[in-house]
Amino acid sequence: MRRAAALVVATCAVLAACSAHGVEPTPRPVPPSATTLRPTTTPAPSPTPPPDADRVRAAGTKVTSGGAAIRVLPAPGVDMARSKDDDGSVRLSFDAGGTATDEPLAFVTGSGATAFADGTALAGHGGLSPSGASLRPSSDDVLGLYARADAEASVWFSGTAVEDTDWGEREGGRSLAVTPTAWARDGGLAASELTWTQLVAREPDADSGTMHDQLRCHELGAPDKATWNLEPWRPQVDGLAMIAARCNPT
Repeated sequence: MRRAAALVVATCAVLAACSAHGVEPTPRPVPPSATTLRPTTTPAPSPTPPPDADRVRAAGTKVTSGGAAIRVLPAPGVDMARSKDDDGSVRLSFDAGGTATDEPLAFVTGSGATAFADGTALAGHGGLSPSGASLRPSSDDVLGLYARADAEASVWFSGTAVEDTDWGEREGGRSLAVTPTAWARDGGLAASELTWTQLVAREPDADSGTMHDQLRCHELGAPDKATWNLEPWRPQVDGLAMIAARCNPT
């Protein structure tokens, strides 16, 4: 006890002396606590920016159908195969080796590249209808092809929506028989847009509101009918009345 008391007295004397001479004792370093340590993390790599139209045009594969042309650039590690139907339309299939990815499988460019809400698109004066995937803008004038989960991605490209037209007299008046291509019957919103564009370019007399609405009605309600007969003398009515009249309002 005496020795401990002496040590306390001596320590107090030293501290008092230091304080009297303006000298502060040097504090002992305190080791950092575990709570102050921060684990080292590796930042996630930034996604590779999509190629621009010039890059796709320079490195992509040219695909043509019925006077329409696009350039297609598969993403790294993605294989593309293509086949041609008898009507000149082209089918493209894409294989990422079974690897799931949120990145585009391919990039497409062509004049007038436009994507629609149903995932179909127009480009290079033709239409693209994907299966197991969707097309949407990726960068300026470039469309990205995005696969759905567990689906085989493919694209059906066609430059022709109208196979034939023929004016005649049907049901007591002038009538235009339109023969759509197989792609036009099943190409979604892109096919609907391209069919109308090509129809009025081929038959300027068909360019009227009622002919447009009759065509849309046949696309939805009679896609497998051999010909879609449109009459310019029929009245223009609202959608419900058009459907109720089975595309033939009077």
